[in-house]
Amino acid sequence: MLAPWQVSLAMRTMGRDLAGPISISEVASLCRLSLCYFVRAFTNTVGVAPYAWFVQQRIMCAQRLLADTALPLVQVALECGFSDQAHFTKAFSKAAGMTPARWRRQICAS
Repeated sequence: MLAPWQVSLAMRTMGRDLAGPISISEVASLCRLSLCYFVRAFTNTVGVAPYAWFVQQRIMCAQRLLADTALPLVQVALECGFSDQAHFTKAFSKAAGMTPARWRRQICAS
């Protein structure tokens, strides 16, 4: 288990720049832990692996942009750190159970 300060530091560090690349090794180092121990402890404490948590944050960022803006999907993908629209669509569909375009249509229809 991670100490509360380690969880907070890890989440703040990973959430600081969702559009940029993430180094889980650097986050582990900031928490003063080895990479293997950090990944195991983060997963046990938070319930998901660090990179999975990071991707969830990117998906939540994308959902906000999809709901609140008229940005094209490719722009949403890039703003949230996905390499391209195909990568974004695959990750979003896995997380949300539908494509970003369909999700946006459903939200706008509500």
